[in-house]
Amino acid sequence: MSEQNDNKFLYTLDEEFTFSCENTLPCFNTCCRDINIFLTPYDVLRMRKSLWIPSEDFLRKYTVALLGDDGIPLVVLKMREDEEKTCPFVGPDGCTIYQDRPWSCRMFPVFPVSAEEEEFLIEEKISCHGFRVKKTSTVRRWKNEQDIAKYDSMNEGYKKITLHEFFQNGNKIESGMSKLVYNTCYDLDAFKRFIFGSRFFDIYDIDVQTIEAIKNDDEELLKFAYRWVEFNLFSTGDLRLKDKEMDKLLQARNKATS
Repeated sequence: MSEQNDNKFLYTLDEEFTFSCENTLPCFNTCCRDINIFLTPYDVLRMRKSLWIPSEDFLRKYTVALLGDDGIPLVVLKMREDEEKTCPFVGPDGCTIYQDRPWSCRMFPVFPVSAEEEEFLIEEKISCHGFRVKKTSTVRRWKNEQDIAKYDSMNEGYKKITLHEFFQNGNKIESGMSKLVYNTCYDLDAFKRFIFGSRFFDIYDIDVQTIEAIKNDDEELLKFAYRWVEFNLFSTGDLRLKDKEMDKLLQARNKATS
């Protein structure tokens, strides 16, 4: 552990920290207000399924869509319009969708410093009584207890897109492609209607097993959505066109520009 400044500390995976969030603490629920919670596509998938509502209804009612400097859509949880701007999913007894809460809520108060996740920042706020509870953990153990591995696995395809060298080189996607990313990855029900209600499978060379998987499993559908977005944005990945000549031209163009 190393101190940064103002009660902010850096930890490695196996260093211990002291924290526990309990409903007996006087600050219980107060951290779930007036805060920006950025949602990944998998967060949206879990949360809207927990509520049993379509993705488009969830996005319209509970989120605000923004654009990053690189053109990648940013989806933020919409807080209630009350004085304290509380989370819409917090009740007197805590989170009402606790089993499907977002990645950032699961990780709190631990946050990775970089995509490599070699160091983690913890800010020991005086107002948070959780740091006074004498319960220790390591970052590795904390991540295991919060089921972060599942979220990290499901977010891997999206990280592959957002951390692509295209963006690392300072490039930006145009508005049409931003909408494609949003409609494909976040509004998953709309994406499903699109691929099964069009000539999609006449154009793309998709095996029968994959088609069945994405028809019946939304997690598989989301993984496929990432693959299709990567193909459309960068002409990379493992998707192929049924038109072999067109596919060869596309692959040759990609090699020439890489």
